[in-house]
Amino acid sequence: MRIVLRYILATCFLLSGLLKIFSLSAFEQEVQLYGDTYIGEWVHALSFEIALLVCVVELIAGIMALLQLFPVISSFAFVAMLSFFTYLTGVNLFFPTVMGSIESCGCFGELIHFTPLTSFLKSVVLLMMAISYLYVTLFDKFDVTKSSKKTINSII
Repeated sequence: MRIVLRYILATCFLLSGLLKIFSLSAFEQEVQLYGDTYIGEWVHALSFEIALLVCVVELIAGIMALLQLFPVISSFAFVAMLSFFTYLTGVNLFFPTVMGSIESCGCFGELIHFTPLTSFLKSVVLLMMAISYLYVTLFDKFDVTKSSKKTINSII
């Protein structure tokens, strides 16, 4: 299960980061739109830097998970980013502005466009997968039963 979760999350993050970085100006506009609507005016001035940072972090987290480098860090990155994305898409879906919801989340750049509902559902499903992957990774990394079995075997 851990391998399947790792591959699915890594693939989603790599595709998302690559597709957004190829159309960085379009993703920058999405960041500006979400920032102006739901976060604050300060995001507008830093939209290019935020868009680039999101793409780079997605790519690094995806590569780290795919190559099994620092699995705890990559799983925390998945959960942190997907928590924020789920919050944003949820606010967009359940609390639209006077002008309505933002039509496309820009999750996969210009290649795939999601409605607010499908964007939120995608984020929720990926967040549940990321939480499961974090749990499995932490349980495997800090498994108490392994050390207690070694201790018991050394006593016997």
